[in-house]
Amino acid sequence: MDIINYNSKRGNYSPLVMHNDAIYGFWLIGRWYTARKNGVYFYGAYPPSYLDRLSLIFPQEFAKGKILHLFSGSITGNGKKVYTLDINSEPMSGIRPNVVADAEEIDQHFSKNYFDLVLADPPYGENYKKYKTKKINRKKVINLTSKIIKNKGYLIWLDTIVPQWRKADGWNLKGLLGVCQSTNHSVRFATILQKLSETK
Repeated sequence: MDIINYNSKRGNYSPLVMHNDAIYGFWLIGRWYTARKNGVYFYGAYPPSYLDRLSLIFPQEFAKGKILHLFSGSITGNGKKVYTLDINSEPMSGIRPNVVADAEEIDQHFSKNYFDLVLADPPYGENYKKYKTKKINRKKVINLTSKIIKNKGYLIWLDTIVPQWRKADGWNLKGLLGVCQSTNHSVRFATILQKLSETK
């Protein structure tokens, strides 16, 4: 994590602080809760500028690492450096993920200790019904994700709750970032977890 890089290059982004070796802050991003793709807006996509802000905190991972977008929706992966996984073969965006699978079986589709960074944006609240999927077992997915992330790699989980994780699975809390897009919208949290042991 590079909080110094973020704070020096953030432009109009609100600054973050470091406390007990973890980063904390709040991003009031803007009023749009959809992302534009080929002239169409898709509900539930990453908030505008969300990935750009994260790329300032994780410059090495975004530039040179292997990244997985879990619950990928409208994100496009190349299957080489950037991978996408979604349970729907044709999500609402119409973009086919690299891997069509249930996130609760993620360890069956990727090698151990493979990714430098996993970005998860699961359906929150009752939105899984909108996507015609099932309710996410957060604890199970996070546990399995620890198997495919490299030692010292990161999981960033964007959700309306701070999910449970276990130190026994090698996780260590490295940050909490509040993310809000405008008034009358849910406040989400980007929970940053770092894996601090190899999976055997």
